[in-house]
Amino acid sequence: MSFLDVLLVFLAFYPVVTGAAWMVGGVAFRLLDERPDAVEPDGGWPGVTVLVPAYNEEAVIARCVAALRRVDYPGLEILVLNDGSKDATVAAARAAAGDDPRVTVVDDGVNLGKADRLNDGMRRARHDLVLVTDADTHLHPDAVRHLVARIQRSPRYAAVAGSPRVTNRGSVLATMQMLETASLIGLMRRTHALAGRVGTVAGVLGLFRRDAVLAVGGYDPRMATEDIELTWRLLEAGHLTGFAPHALVGMQVPQTLSGIWAQRTRWARGQGEVLRTHGRTVARARHRGMWPIAVEALLSYVWVLTMLAATVWGVVHWIGHPGDTKFRWMIAWGVGIAVVAMLQIAIAVAVELRLDPRLLYACLLLPLYPLAHWTINALAAITTQTQGLLRGPRKRRVVWDLPRSPG
Repeated sequence: MSFLDVLLVFLAFYPVVTGAAWMVGGVAFRLLDERPDAVEPDGGWPGVTVLVPAYNEEAVIARCVAALRRVDYPGLEILVLNDGSKDATVAAARAAAGDDPRVTVVDDGVNLGKADRLNDGMRRARHDLVLVTDADTHLHPDAVRHLVARIQRSPRYAAVAGSPRVTNRGSVLATMQMLETASLIGLMRRTHALAGRVGTVAGVLGLFRRDAVLAVGGYDPRMATEDIELTWRLLEAGHLTGFAPHALVGMQVPQTLSGIWAQRTRWARGQGEVLRTHGRTVARARHRGMWPIAVEALLSYVWVLTMLAATVWGVVHWIGHPGDTKFRWMIAWGVGIAVVAMLQIAIAVAVELRLDPRLLYACLLLPLYPLAHWTINALAAITTQTQGLLRGPRKRRVVWDLPRSPG
């Protein structure tokens, strides 16, 4: 078998194998470990501090604070961390907080960047359990209970990821991201949660043990995706990370191609930086519990490069040898991969349907979603993940770049 044949086999089977693993893992978690009710921990509900970093969030912060005030949880402290905003973020947050003693708007007029601002919030927090969420989100009233119930199962859990839901659903691009949230984020996190190794406790909603975060150094301000990098350091330190599917949080997603491109290139760059920074450490035998998420992250990038090379080769080869059956088999297998992708989405929707009944309407875009999703993410990986892998994190801290709309 030639090297080219090996690449083609990898190209053909990687998405099929990973898709099958996510489908099996997602269903297994749903049947064996997913609890629709938040069970109160022994000793009662512990106090929780909520951190909301905010920079120029005037358009969305009021809705976020209002939702936090409706959260059904005792012992809640809410810190809105203004990071030197140039608009009326502080005034909007304080107006939304009203006279609620649980809400404090921290405004020192200094721009630290999101990572350093969250680290400052961790130090300010009164409680050991700290929930992090974005300023353009709105929390479900029961979300905190579900997160706490999950993290209190074992002292080894240092962080638990919540379950994001797209709220601005008025466009084709937003609807496709509904499918992505279910078919990729939902199934992947359920699969990784079976082993206590969720690879990303994202900033959109995550619950952390403050002492564990501070012990590993907090968020790294140089990282494009500071949440992924912190999650990996917690795992390297021997902690577990989990997933609470019923901890729902509404979030806004980009509705323009330029907005999606900016988001995906940042994610891709961040994934490359994390692999570059932590690759050698994770490769050690004592971190073998992290090998599945690390290998998955690396092979997904290799698959993108292989797909690009195979496509170019296939077109050139077909022009010179139009009767060659190998190219025809590539096309046929590509159709088969698309079928697997659609089956994965169907299973994900079945798993997630009770959490988001409107996913059924999003399925009308099933024929378009796989190609659009792969194309955008592949281009982002080729351009910016390569930079992250080769160069690692930048020397300066990452600045805010968050265009918002009040939708």
